[in-house]
Amino acid sequence: MKQGLVVSGRRRHLAALFAAGLALAAGRADAQPYPAKPIKLIVPYAPGGVTDVSARLVAQKLGELLGQTVYVENKGGGGTRIGASEAARAAPDGYTLLYANSITHGTLPATAVSLPFDPVKDFTPIAKLFWYASTIVCHPSVPANTVAELVAYAKGHPGKLSYASAGPGTGNHFSSELFNVMAGVKIVHVPYRGSGPALQDVIAGQVSCTHDGAAKPYVDAGKVKAIATTGIARDPRLPGVPTVDEAGLKGYDMTWWQGLMAPAGTPSGVVERLARATQALARDEAFRAKAYDIGLNVQYEPADVLARQVVQDIAKFRRIAAEANIVLD
Repeated sequence: MKQGLVVSGRRRHLAALFAAGLALAAGRADAQPYPAKPIKLIVPYAPGGVTDVSARLVAQKLGELLGQTVYVENKGGGGTRIGASEAARAAPDGYTLLYANSITHGTLPATAVSLPFDPVKDFTPIAKLFWYASTIVCHPSVPANTVAELVAYAKGHPGKLSYASAGPGTGNHFSSELFNVMAGVKIVHVPYRGSGPALQDVIAGQVSCTHDGAAKPYVDAGKVKAIATTGIARDPRLPGVPTVDEAGLKGYDMTWWQGLMAPAGTPSGVVERLARATQALARDEAFRAKAYDIGLNVQYEPADVLARQVVQDIAKFRRIAAEANIVLD
């Protein structure tokens, strides 16, 4: 009887030691410094547009700074809602991030009738990285070289001109519709699944015009012509091209941002690690030069500033959507 009790006691002791060993191993695994495996950066667009190009630039440099692979996964469609929704539902562990922008956290929430994510509650801001203005570009066959000429031709030839966008509710959709409202014209909307395909069809002459932040190389090559830029100040990359505001549509101002978001609930230590790496990335001169070449101005802003901008942008785009009658399903 006593021997049985001794054996039973030993088994319990061994089981307790085994359980303690497992707990210790798990604790050591949990204590691994972040990041301990590759990080997925969701880009809510098809490949090829300015957002995809800049995201890949960010992923490469961020990976170097973190000492871990950061890879891009394109999830285009739904005016960015598909990619943003997937990021919102991801595990809040720092291994899935969203390459967020003025669309995912501005125009889409301002116009969507129903949205499968909350742009404020479902995300933790990490940092803002870039701002940029778009350029209104048209195919060389369009008989207009200035804003005034474009407006006059659109008024004189209703339905003749078209503009390509990256999809309903996206930046170039908003920019173009605001142009329509302020100019009193109706340039026909042709939606695509990304800025890259939209710009390519303008280059091919399938669509008349578009608003794009990555069009400078095609302007320089003569494949499209620049009519105006959409910011309140001239784009330093195109100093000879006037803004829409100075070309006659006073008060027109459409600039955009890009940055990093994590799912809500991501540990503060992970967010801080990512923010430090992002800030270091923004200070890197080679990175800044590459960003400038693709049409982006580096502007690091911390998480609290980005959080306030999201709230302000949603309010701004709701006003524009009401004026232009932009409503998404």
